[in-house]
Amino acid sequence: MNKYITKLSEISSKPKRLIVGLMSGTSLDGLDIALCACDTDGIKVKQFRSIPYSGELRERLSAIQSREVTNTRELTLLHTELAIYYAEAVRKALMDWTVPLEEVDLIASHGQTVYHAPAQTKTDINATMQIVDGDHIAQKTGIITISDFRQKHTAAGGEGAPLAGIFDEAVFRHENRHRLFINLGGIANLTWLPSRESGKKVVTGDTGPANTLINEAMEKYFDQPFDEDGKVAASGKVHSELVRYILLEPYFRKPLPKSTGQEEFRLKYIEELMQGHGIQCSEEDLVASLTSLTAQSISRAVDEITNEEKFECYVSGGGVHNKTLMKELRERLTKGEFKNFDELGIPPDAKEAAMMAYLANDLVAGKGSVIPGVTDQNIHFGKISLPW
Repeated sequence: MNKYITKLSEISSKPKRLIVGLMSGTSLDGLDIALCACDTDGIKVKQFRSIPYSGELRERLSAIQSREVTNTRELTLLHTELAIYYAEAVRKALMDWTVPLEEVDLIASHGQTVYHAPAQTKTDINATMQIVDGDHIAQKTGIITISDFRQKHTAAGGEGAPLAGIFDEAVFRHENRHRLFINLGGIANLTWLPSRESGKKVVTGDTGPANTLINEAMEKYFDQPFDEDGKVAASGKVHSELVRYILLEPYFRKPLPKSTGQEEFRLKYIEELMQGHGIQCSEEDLVASLTSLTAQSISRAVDEITNEEKFECYVSGGGVHNKTLMKELRERLTKGEFKNFDELGIPPDAKEAAMMAYLANDLVAGKGSVIPGVTDQNIHFGKISLPW
């Protein structure tokens, strides 16, 4: 028998597994690495770091992300180059944390989303694509690697996103408290977790853009990758008419569950919308308006699913550091008691990397997870790459 098949069997039989979760989102800000201890009772983040992408790498990824026409040679090269980059980053992180490679049971790699294509009609299929080759990560580290998690989501009838609802329900659902989880990455997603005793169903989905439009505007007009602390947004004034026109887009009227990406929300489209309606505003006002768009689209979705119920609210992702965005969210979600994500034992920046570790652990040792709003069957996510 292949020795790594035997090892995989041994790993699945252990009471606890040490797993490195890797995540890079549509914001293209860098690679998140979370060292997690996983067992049947839950997950604990033992170490975490985020490695920013270089300007050159961000440009290369941006050139192939969410494009209907792209350079297939560059796409192919990055599929392998990023895997080698990930493997080296993991090796260095483990060395810095004084954790021997041999002690790590699995690596769980989300990869880099390059195109997301949920069905637009009843006859369409759901499809999504992430690059970063798991075989290269496994080969370079000597650690069994789980990757390509979103494909099972689409195979089971989902849109491939968001995965967060699966993790949130399994790890954070409370017996007698309603909870709302919001993740502010490139795209914003939420999970509504009514208390278990209520008997109500979990609702999850993407609400629209979070940081993606803000970051594009910051890069184009301020030569900065993001709006640090929301300072530019705070210096501008929200153009309410612009926000109103954007919110008329069909996506915002679709019920949850739903998913989206930069394919639908790019700065070029916003600028065309402004031109078509004769809207003019300063660059600061544009950033302020895009920031408010994120808050308003989230609050509208929350209002549709919470039925005026009070709830605990936990926010994660890069947008949690945008003080202007967080201030407006608090003002709009008046039924929510905003709580520190760290109270749950996971740093807010580490949530998605930890989610990858959880899904990998569930694949090799769990009973599977349901996809809220899609299927009640227990599904296992990810593909297995063996070293050597």
